[in-house]
Amino acid sequence: MARVVYDQEMMGIISLLGRLTRARIKDCFKEEDTIYCIVEKGEIGKAIGKGGVNIKRIGQIVKKKVRMIEFGDTPAEFVKNLIFPTRVEEIREEDGVVEIVGGDKRTKGLLIGRGGENLTFLNKVVKRFFEVEVKVV
Repeated sequence: MARVVYDQEMMGIISLLGRLTRARIKDCFKEEDTIYCIVEKGEIGKAIGKGGVNIKRIGQIVKKKVRMIEFGDTPAEFVKNLIFPTRVEEIREEDGVVEIVGGDKRTKGLLIGRGGENLTFLNKVVKRFFEVEVKVV
């Protein structure tokens, strides 16, 4: 698990998210024009708000797209939450590798992304919490 250092802007966003949503924030990071927020297990409903009101409000304040992700106790559960709403046949964990069984070509394409960018992003996020590698089969 890599050590994570937050800058002043991210600390402010984490504080804002905590105040507005009343959810426990586990991690927060920015990737391109989107802010990703990992919330503790069971807190996703509180974080999103009724009808997505919290995400919309936070998005307007920070002028960026906001995505909330629920943390999972196991790497497989966390990967399932990360790729939601994409449906896959199976997610299994063996010997430090989380394998996503995609099923059809379209689903595999969505998971891998152009030039492997989605898969690279998945691996980067999962490695913040677990010492595993994510693969699509």
